[in-house]
Amino acid sequence: MALACVSCSLRKGARQKLEDSGTGEVVSIFNPRRQVWKEHFDWNGVQVVGLTATGRATVQALDLNRATMLVIRTQEELLGRHPPP
Repeated sequence: MALACVSCSLRKGARQKLEDSGTGEVVSIFNPRRQVWKEHFDWNGVQVVGLTATGRATVQALDLNRATMLVIRTQEELLGRHPPP
């Protein structure tokens, strides 16, 4: 089982492979059970930044920086809960 918002789950669907728009490389979507978040992503304020082809493709495919997510992260930042440990 994995905890994910409905919006991200619907965006992911059954996709396992994605294309990195920066390089055109076809990569596997980020797998939090097998990969380390900090190796593929970083924070720029409240925005998620993909550091690798996998990170960039996952950010784009799941639209991790959509307006709703940025608002939520901004509120979490004001409460001292963002970025996560």
